[in-house]
Amino acid sequence: MSKQIRTLSVYRKIIERLPEFRLVSPTLTIRLARTVGFQGIPSEGDSILPIAIGAATTFNANGKEVVRRDLPMETRSRMINTSWQDWHGQTHHGIQIRDYDAYPRDLIPPPGEFLTAMRKNGQVVAASRVIRRDESEIDIVNLLNIFLECFPAFEIVQPDLTEPTQIRKLNWMVLPPGQYPFVRARQALDDYLQKLSEDDRATVTERIQAITRHTPDFVAVGLGGFSDYVVFGFTSRRRYVLESPNTGNATYVFRNEWEDFSQLSKREILQSNLQEARLVHNSRWHGSVAAVINSP
Repeated sequence: MSKQIRTLSVYRKIIERLPEFRLVSPTLTIRLARTVGFQGIPSEGDSILPIAIGAATTFNANGKEVVRRDLPMETRSRMINTSWQDWHGQTHHGIQIRDYDAYPRDLIPPPGEFLTAMRKNGQVVAASRVIRRDESEIDIVNLLNIFLECFPAFEIVQPDLTEPTQIRKLNWMVLPPGQYPFVRARQALDDYLQKLSEDDRATVTERIQAITRHTPDFVAVGLGGFSDYVVFGFTSRRRYVLESPNTGNATYVFRNEWEDFSQLSKREILQSNLQEARLVHNSRWHGSVAAVINSP
């Protein structure tokens, strides 16, 4: 895979000849398709936020935080998996809440560029949206870097590929219906949990246990660039609890129908202005989760 570029670089001459264009991958093999987040060779029209595999795709999926050293520090909290000794010298292991001081951070929201399965010369490829030559160079460079990270090569072509009749965004995999007490949820989410580091796995498992005490009847796991997310639904109360080891330092609760919630972009989720509650992982987190799930 090529290194990132900071300007249009060697692609400038091609781009300046085309008023509009697309970036197009090589023919998708199973390996290439899975690299970007598809579960296998996609059907025409399947569209996915590419999985975070490097700097460009991570920014595209999650955005970027800018540390504000010009502002006073603030106290924040986090859950950590740790060990400690009690007064009798006995060692204990578990989750603790730790406060720490940190500079505030501003979020640069993620661009959220999707890859869509299209046909080129009879073969399935991953294509970008149509890009205009007069778009911001920063945005075009961002897309070029995404393709440089995801594929061993790509083409810059005129946007004359046949548009799929239907675009299907593959953001979520909904697990089989039914109630999800902790044991069932833990088993169902084993693949998700195994991707995490040991410490993240312990803290996320503890949060899952706290949430599933209220017996959700719906669970969905994120795909592609959403793969760090898991959602627990309480459908009769129209509440969806979003957990992730990478989503800031909080749990997000949305009050909506699933069809509406599932269409939220990563940008809308991370900008934190659509949720019913944002629950910081501090000493009041367990009580806050219970209250917001069970409130009328």
